[in-house]
Amino acid sequence: MSNTNIDDTVPFPQGNFVRAVRTSCHDCRERSRILINEDAIVDFIQNIDAKHFQELSKSDGLQMPLKFDTLEQELNIIGLIGLLNFGSGFRKELHEECGRGAFNTIRYGVMSIHITSSPLSAHALRSLTLSEVSSFFQIPLQVEIAHPTIEAVKVSEPSKSQALVELITWTLNDTGRILEENGYKNFAAFILEAAKPEKQNEKSKASRFVEKLVRAFPTFRDTIKVDGEPVYIFKKAQLLAVNLYRHFHSNVNSQMINFDFSDMSEITLCADNVIPTILNHFNVIVLTPSLKKYFDDGKEIINIQDAFRLRAAAIDACETIVSRAKELGRNEINLMDLSEYIWRLGKEENYRKLGRFSFQNTVFF
Repeated sequence: MSNTNIDDTVPFPQGNFVRAVRTSCHDCRERSRILINEDAIVDFIQNIDAKHFQELSKSDGLQMPLKFDTLEQELNIIGLIGLLNFGSGFRKELHEECGRGAFNTIRYGVMSIHITSSPLSAHALRSLTLSEVSSFFQIPLQVEIAHPTIEAVKVSEPSKSQALVELITWTLNDTGRILEENGYKNFAAFILEAAKPEKQNEKSKASRFVEKLVRAFPTFRDTIKVDGEPVYIFKKAQLLAVNLYRHFHSNVNSQMINFDFSDMSEITLCADNVIPTILNHFNVIVLTPSLKKYFDDGKEIINIQDAFRLRAAAIDACETIVSRAKELGRNEINLMDLSEYIWRLGKEENYRKLGRFSFQNTVFF
């Protein structure tokens, strides 16, 4: 599908995939002439209320009003929500046509598939149609508008969110195809296999889990060349690792099912469009005029490279926030929790109306 902006010409990182995110984003921020405001970082840290940080950062976004008969069922749902965790560029259109934002639309659709007892096998994903996806996710393909010249007559036209239905359908079809061609009966089977440790008597590593997702599925290849250099972000893959760890960490079976990853401290910020918006609002990142206009003017980003510049800057800035927080004695502020805190902060009433940058043609965020 041409409008996913998946760039298969970008080579996979050499060595640890998560470390490649950290280093490539730092280099991208510097090349893009985006500055980090150290004074603003200190102010930001000092204004973080410890109780509020705990409430937002420890939330389990995977708690759903669903009953699962097996671990496989639950993993399929968690995995599909992670797989489809994009659509942020359609936020305005989704609120207008569906009454929900992007994440809630995705979660609603995946839960609908489960509630209707629809199959989630690799073959079923591969076979889903545009109209079926539209029905599950309650995203209209067509809308009725008044006829331009004939009074009291309505005509149909493509909805503003139709392109998102196409992206979701392509992602599910392509994932199902890859799973089926490689002998996995469903996405849960792949997740369980990918989470296994490399060696016996060792704990699983999130970095290896991320690598396996990225290598297997184009929809997780959240990377592109900016200024001729690869920039790796892998937001969905890292976030799926984080969510599995959070959701199963307190479970007595967490070690048995290999989600008690030993290297969670290495996971970077999971950057979409919300976190750069908050960091820009608090002047933590100092943008060039050409990048700042996306927040001030509310215009959609035309080239995905600028979206990567903003996301890379957020990732690198949060490395500095965590480092400075430790110097200030705020040891509870780590990257995994900071990522969740800032994202949920952006959903609160005081900040949800801030102008976010928008980019639609992507399956990455």
